[in-house]
Amino acid sequence: MKCLPIILLLGIFGYFLNSIYSTWLPTNYIFDPKTLNQICNTVIAKHNATTTPETFSTDALLSDIRDALASHYGEEYINKYVKDDWVFNNAGGAMGQMIILHASISEYVIFFGTAVGTEGHTGVHFADDYFTILHGEQHAALPYALTPEIYSAGMTHHLEKGYAKQYAMPSGSFALELAQGWIPCMLPFGFLDTFSSTLDVYTLGKTVYLTAKDMGKNLIQNGKF
Repeated sequence: MKCLPIILLLGIFGYFLNSIYSTWLPTNYIFDPKTLNQICNTVIAKHNATTTPETFSTDALLSDIRDALASHYGEEYINKYVKDDWVFNNAGGAMGQMIILHASISEYVIFFGTAVGTEGHTGVHFADDYFTILHGEQHAALPYALTPEIYSAGMTHHLEKGYAKQYAMPSGSFALELAQGWIPCMLPFGFLDTFSSTLDVYTLGKTVYLTAKDMGKNLIQNGKF
């Protein structure tokens, strides 16, 4: 009974957040999933036209996509592509690598991928997630699916708010991920594996620092919620 007021308060707060999820919150978005897909496909096509399998560079592809995003949305909203800012990400039983290009309270844009391959649970999020494959593939499935959804370079996988899937990415697969919604509600999913399994407090600290730094910059300096 002592917990009832807290549960009631959390329920009211959750109802309020959900009620403005599709009304007020989108007024703060600056990114568009279709535009991101177009930008990614333009850069992917250039690399496919000018390189061979022997000369293809994932690093060059990601760097060019970052520059194309900064050119379209503004340097103030897209972080520099700095190799030292890559961090491991352990969440939902999967392990990958990510670098934050933009983080605010209502949106984030990251490069996410894996050099060695991974598989796990997407998590259930208070946000819509758009996962555009840049190189390699992503396989995904809802709990009732008997065959996988397969996303290859240039395709965008939309994971709707409140849904969960199993997913897998083979080695060498990388994607541009856009999440739009209540981003702080997503953070525990990305942090809790540190305490339950990895104990990699250095990566946790670096991830928290980079996320908080960018959220603060966008809120205070750019006026971006």
